[in-house]
Amino acid sequence: MPRDYSQYRQFRYRAGGSAVTPASAESVWDVVAAIGGENRYYTLNSLWTVRELMDAAVGGAGLRRSRPAGRELRPGDRIDSWEVLVVDRPHCLALIFGMKAPGRGVLEFRVTPTDRRNRLTATAYWEPDGVAGLLYWRAMQPAHVFLFDRLTDTICRKALAAERQGAAPEAGANAPDDGLGAGPALRR
Repeated sequence: MPRDYSQYRQFRYRAGGSAVTPASAESVWDVVAAIGGENRYYTLNSLWTVRELMDAAVGGAGLRRSRPAGRELRPGDRIDSWEVLVVDRPHCLALIFGMKAPGRGVLEFRVTPTDRRNRLTATAYWEPDGVAGLLYWRAMQPAHVFLFDRLTDTICRKALAAERQGAAPEAGANAPDDGLGAGPALRR
């Protein structure tokens, strides 16, 4: 029986981060919508890889690296082990967590205008299945503390760089950032 993710914003736990950029909402969206596949997750990919390996070790699809090519994302599409839940260009992309875990999760990217800039927010929503799900969430919290701020900062920097170069990101064109060379974030 499929699980209901339609009310993911009501899930009990959440963690997130945000960054602000002068890049247009469309430029930010282009980078957000290109996540996964050859682009990976733009920052701290070693942490994503560890989680993918853990998933694969228990029979999950964690090492799957694929995404739709040559068209806009649609609900139901697969991006690596994620399933696209919501596509509202250029405002919201929500992905269902597809790795094996004791609970339900959604990762939402939201682009909102703010004083001649755009804010990108990445929020993980989690609904645990029992004590194991709560323990899983607590174990992930140390990574969440810095992962989402760094992720949104990297996406915003890539969007601004692409806009300044007059180019939209393409599959493989966004070299993954290992997180070691992250520049300063524009925060509010």
